[in-house]
This record gives sequence, C-alpha cells and structure tokens, in this order.
Amino acid sequence: MRAVADSTPLIYLSAISQFDLLRLYFSSVLIPNAVHEEVVRAGDEQHGALETRAGVEEGWITVVYPTNDPRIAFLLDQGMTPTDAHVVVLAQERQADLLIADDAMVRKQAQSLGLPLLGTLGILLNAQRDGHLPDLKVVLDQLIAAGFYLQPNGPFYKELLRRAR
Repeated sequence: MRAVADSTPLIYLSAISQFDLLRLYFSSVLIPNAVHEEVVRAGDEQHGALETRAGVEEGWITVVYPTNDPRIAFLLDQGMTPTDAHVVVLAQERQADLLIADDAMVRKQAQSLGLPLLGTLGILLNAQRDGHLPDLKVVLDQLIAAGFYLQPNGPFYKELLRRAR
C-alpha cells in the first residue's frame, strides 16, 4: 500500500517509538519536500528526523517535489499552509492508497476530494487490533505526554479505547 504522509504522524509516531508501524503498514510512503524540510532539516534532531532520514536512505520513504499545480494555489487561497497544500495535491496526483494526516484542514480537504484518510490515532488503533501494540491506553497516554492534542479521558479518547477492545 502506497501512502502520502504529512509531518505530524512522522513526528508523533517517532516520539512514542512507533515509527516502524509506518513501514509495517505501508510499502511506500511519499512525502512532499516541504514535509521533509519540516521534519528532517528544520527538525534537525527532533522526533521523526532520524527515522525519516533513514526511511529515505532505505528507499521506503520517497521525497517528491511538487509540480506547479494550480490546485496548490487554490488550496493556499483556502487558507492552507504550503506544506499542507502539497500533501493534499501529492496524494491526489499520485492516486495514493491513503493520505496520513492529523491536521483538521488537511483532513477536511482530503474528505471533500474523496481521498482515503488515516491519522496517527487510526494507525495506532489498527496496530492494537492487529496485535502490534500490547496496550493502546499506554500508547495514547505517551502520545498525549509528547504533546499530541487528545483530551485524556475525553469522549474521543474513550471511544478509541472502546474500539480497541
């Protein structure tokens, strides 16, 4: 399965030592050069930088440079950041099997375009269901401690744990 990834899943899966789930679930991950810049270059030695760099070197993560597509300009006019616009357009033009993103604006745009979508939480839920995570609650708590926006013991948190059972 080929996916296009935004920055946040790369960063947060790394922060909780679950970056390998990307390789487990996706044979190929495409990232726009803006995501690479954000995670590897600007992120330097932050979460996701080393793992993303290694994925590129190993060939299962591919950095793609955007075309001068009018869809990017349209999305920028809609208030998206350049990175987010490139993620959406890349998923669309490469007909990715999945767009991996957590950003609300990216998700909303992807849904409006009919792009298959999954976020960090969806990957973790799938990993729990498939037996790759021993305890989703522990991982969710680690994710929250790393700064991921999820209300501990909130309704969505509880729904994730219910689904994991």
